[in-house]
Amino acid sequence: MYFVFQLEFNSNKTYIASLIKAYAKTKEIDIEVLQDTKQIILIANRDDSKLESFLLGLEEILPASLYLGKSRHYFLDQKPTISAISSYNLPHNIALCPTCQKEMFDISSPRYYYPFTSCNSCGEGYPFLEHYPFKRANTTMRFLQPCQSCQKEQKENPFRENYPLISCIECGISLKMVDKKSERYANDKGSYKKLFEVSAKAISKGKTVLVKTLNGYRKFFKASNSNNILLMTSANSLNTHLMMVTQEFNSLLSIERPILRVSTKSDELKEIYGSSTLVKYPDDGITILLAKELLNLGLEYISYIECDAKEEADFLVDFDIPITPQTDIRLFINQDTKFFINGQRAIFPMSIEKKFPVVSLAHNLIAVGVDNSTIIDNIDKFESIKSSGVNILNSEEYESEHSNEKRFAQYQGSMLAILAEYNHIGEKAIGVHFDNSLYFLYYNGKEVINVVPPNPFEADSMFEHISKLREGSDRLVANYQKHFPEIYNRLNNLSGDSDIFTITAIMLGLKDESFEGISAKALEFMGKGGIQIDTHVKDNRFDNYAFLASIMSYQIAGVEASLVCYSIFESFGDYIGEIATQLMSKTKTNTVTFSGETFANQALFARIQRHLGMRRLLFPQNLPIGKESAVVGGLFI
Repeated sequence: MYFVFQLEFNSNKTYIASLIKAYAKTKEIDIEVLQDTKQIILIANRDDSKLESFLLGLEEILPASLYLGKSRHYFLDQKPTISAISSYNLPHNIALCPTCQKEMFDISSPRYYYPFTSCNSCGEGYPFLEHYPFKRANTTMRFLQPCQSCQKEQKENPFRENYPLISCIECGISLKMVDKKSERYANDKGSYKKLFEVSAKAISKGKTVLVKTLNGYRKFFKASNSNNILLMTSANSLNTHLMMVTQEFNSLLSIERPILRVSTKSDELKEIYGSSTLVKYPDDGITILLAKELLNLGLEYISYIECDAKEEADFLVDFDIPITPQTDIRLFINQDTKFFINGQRAIFPMSIEKKFPVVSLAHNLIAVGVDNSTIIDNIDKFESIKSSGVNILNSEEYESEHSNEKRFAQYQGSMLAILAEYNHIGEKAIGVHFDNSLYFLYYNGKEVINVVPPNPFEADSMFEHISKLREGSDRLVANYQKHFPEIYNRLNNLSGDSDIFTITAIMLGLKDESFEGISAKALEFMGKGGIQIDTHVKDNRFDNYAFLASIMSYQIAGVEASLVCYSIFESFGDYIGEIATQLMSKTKTNTVTFSGETFANQALFARIQRHLGMRRLLFPQNLPIGKESAVVGGLFI
């Protein structure tokens, strides 16, 4: 009889399955590990004497993951069959697995306080990659020769068997710490630990430390204001300082390590960040080691900003190996729904189990057929590309010079990407795309049609347009100028490409003059319902100027900014629900896709669920809801 252990895993990423396989080798147990796009299945002989200890140990070595769901086990007389996915050797850019973290804090290990510790199933191999295929000779680690101990591990350690980027303190990357007076190098156990101790002490004393991580430069310092990302140094302090649901807690600690917007709880954090903040848990070897030393000094959190090498700081921690950093991922969570907002790390590179005849290019990401799969990654990771056609996002300046080149819009690529994730290509659907502008779309099974395009918006002449909206609008503009002369003058001198969210944030005097700032302010509203923001629908099209005029009126009336911000998203939700319902009625479909970062807002998401919850609502699963998804949709143009 067979023992079957089933883990929900909604991705074709293979690092969890490979970790289980490696662990099974260390336990010398005969167990089969299979994976498809929805699950990982372990199959073993029920009577195997090693099975119980293997399962108990599995709990210790498995990391949390955004893709992991419920698990169950059962017994079968016949061995189950599963259509397993094929795995292409792609480098990871995730946090460390529990085994590698344990090594990094074991003083007897050759990787004690070595921040570039990793294995076949974890760590940040991707930033070293220059081009495919993924092997050491094609990475910037080729300049470092593995020592005899590492070479032996490549043969004998299941976790690092044939691992291209294996290294340790003896043969690995050295760190240096620089200030205005001296340089400090780390190249052995004691000096590595000392470097992180000194860095942590500098931060605790109010100094700034600029660090080159494998995902770019970050400047670390004591928490100071709401425009910085909050880095928590321990899991125990998360619930002390932050108000989170279980899904948020688990996501922050997942091996993918996303950034989340979370409500603050402690008075000290509320004073610094307000009611909510962007939060990160230590994600790479350097940040994990720094966090450990900070916690030893009693610092449960600090702040950091993402920056470049020219950023001013009191200290610099650097290394000489060239890297290619990726943008961090942000995650949205609402009860059982979660999706990536934007970013590349932990999402790309991505493989699709189908080779397309064309390639797709968007936001410097390219989808290329390799063997029997399609690999999606940065364009410069491929040395040569052959295809029957090239589909390019219309905002890209790249010229392919291919005889069969097609251009496509962001909203087309985003909608088709979501339909492809749900295997809905060829079936009718409505789409709503909302970034800086709001689009209503119809997919007829062959092409995406922009059925309700956004009205044009001219920021540099917005007061002129507002004054002509209706009778009395000119008096509204004059009254606004009288009440808020500084804001009026600033808005009157804006460039023509400013979007309505930036303008709204400026109007309301928010520190963060962006959609993110409005979204954060909306979370401060604690009431039960908002006020109506005028969308002035004409021919079913949203009017930017009527929207801004409504905000001006409420601002003159002294309405709290948090209420206005909350009401903005409620009003958008009402409008979207109304138009989407009309379009579904006309087209006889109940399927709606949602794309664009604007949907990553709690009030807007809740309002859409309220109006359209009985319909089939498709949010992205493994792709960002933001711009990066377009590269996948471009394959279906």
